[in-house]
Parts: sequence; C-alpha cells; structure tokens
Amino acid sequence: MVRRGTFRDAVVVVTGASSGIGRATALAFAGEGARLVLASRSEEALAEVERDCRARGGQALVVPTDIADPAAVERLTRLAVQRFGQIDVWVEAAAVGIAAPLGSESVDEIRRLVDTNVFGTVLCARAAVATFRAQGHGVLLLVGSLLSVLPNPLVPLYSMTKFAIRGLALNLRQEFAGHRRIRVCLVLPGPVDTPFFGRAANHSGRQLRAIPPAYAPERLAATILACARRPRRQVTTGLVAHLALFAHRLAPRVTESVVARWSATLITRPVAAASGSGSLFDPPPTGAVDGGYRRIGVRRRLGAWLGVAQARTNRPASG
Repeated sequence: MVRRGTFRDAVVVVTGASSGIGRATALAFAGEGARLVLASRSEEALAEVERDCRARGGQALVVPTDIADPAAVERLTRLAVQRFGQIDVWVEAAAVGIAAPLGSESVDEIRRLVDTNVFGTVLCARAAVATFRAQGHGVLLLVGSLLSVLPNPLVPLYSMTKFAIRGLALNLRQEFAGHRRIRVCLVLPGPVDTPFFGRAANHSGRQLRAIPPAYAPERLAATILACARRPRRQVTTGLVAHLALFAHRLAPRVTESVVARWSATLITRPVAAASGSGSLFDPPPTGAVDGGYRRIGVRRRLGAWLGVAQARTNRPASG
C-alpha cells in the first residue's frame, strides 16, 4: 500500500509502458523505488524499459500483454499479485489511434481501435477494481485525452474512444464515492510529444505530428504520480490544456469550434504521406518516451527536467 505519500515498494501496474506517457510514467515511479509491473504488446520494447527502471532503483516485472485479450489481462493481474502480493496503483495508458475522415479507415481498423481503447480499458479497469475490492485499497488512473471533452474532426474515432473512457471514469468514481481507500482518477493529456502520432493508422494523406505546443511526456508522468499520491477526480497538464478546459466551461460552442479547427489543422504537416495502419495491429520492437516533435533540443531537455523536478517537488516532506 502507498503510505505517507511515498511510492517506495508500492506495486504499480502500467499498461502501454513501452512508449510515450506510459514509459515516462514507469520511469518516474521507478525513480521513487516502486515495484513495477510493465505491460504492452512488445516484449522487446518492455525489456528496454525494464533495464531503465532497474537503473533508476525500481523493481520490474515484464508481462507482455495485449489488453484487448481477456486472458492476457487476467494473466497480467495474476502474475502481478503472485509476484508482489497486491496492486496499489494501476495506470491504464495503453492506446492506439486512427487519423482519417470517417469512412477512410477499414472495418478491421475500427474494430482494433475500439478493442484496444475501449474494450481493453474496460478489461483492465475490471481487473483493477476487483483486485482493489479484495485487498481493500488501490488507485486506478485512466489516461484519457483532452479529446474526450473537445473535438478533432481528423481523429473522430479516436476521440470517440476517449469519450468512452471518460464515461467509464465518471461512473466508477460514483461507484466508489463512499470508499475512501479506493479511488478512480481521470487524466486528460493535451498535446504531448510522444511516438503515438508516428505509429497511428493514418489515412489523412499527410504526415501526422504532435499538435504544437506539445508538452514533455515527463510532465504528464509527474502529474500522474501527483494524482496517485493525492487522488483527484480529474487532472491535466500544461497551460494550453487548462485554458481549453476553462474556456469550454464558459463558452462550449465557441471553444469546440476553435479547438476543432486548430487541432485538425495542426495535427498534420504539409507533407504527403501514404495510407497505412501504423502499429495498430503489429507493435514496433522498440519504444521511446518522446516522439521528437519538439525540434529545439533545449526545449526537449527543459521539458524532461521540469517533469522530473515536478515529481520531486510533489514528494511529501520527510520526518
């Protein structure tokens, strides 16, 4: 169990741990001395993360998992409990994407998107809350998106799946509203520099990129650690995301229109790209924290440093 706000020896499951926000989160928990259970489809990429986590002082168990497979999620949960005895925090960060005007994608691509982002998230949430009920405590963090509140017409199906995750979080929070030791939190990332965009299925005709100004994945990881330490119903990171949510509360129609035009335009570069399914069906053998969309090296280093600094700042005072 997480005691006094520290994650030392806490058991943390991270799905989507091989890349992007999931990988940055795993490394951040490792730096706190957590015992990690790392899950994603790629065993090779997970081996990289395991080495990095151990180098930072964390223990790590690698469990290759396709979260759309019920047997695989059951195995992930069973192995985590067998190895470490419990699960204190479950970070659900696995996701795939499709960028295309509706009708440009194949039916198989739609199924895969929904199977991973919706069905897979439900399977993991079921496993997490069942474990939490049995042991009497736990924190579930569902990583959604700002696109579960605001639209982007170039990624309508991806946005739809994130609306579903937000709906799941809203209902689970009410289910456990009277339980002080089981908490459900929703993380709403705005633009983040991760490899996700280069790996998404793309039928837009142009190269995808992280919508500028993209934030460092390490900053999202720091937000996730802070929320696991002091659970909140909903969190986000960065000035742009906070301003967008605030504007939507004040003027929803205007904000939706502006964000839709802005995000649909800036998510692509004016460079032609062939249609493809990306890593929708086959995971890449390697992973990375960032996607390289922040071209200025100083900005990348500053973002990473700020994320690590935020995670340290959020630690409780000792003594």
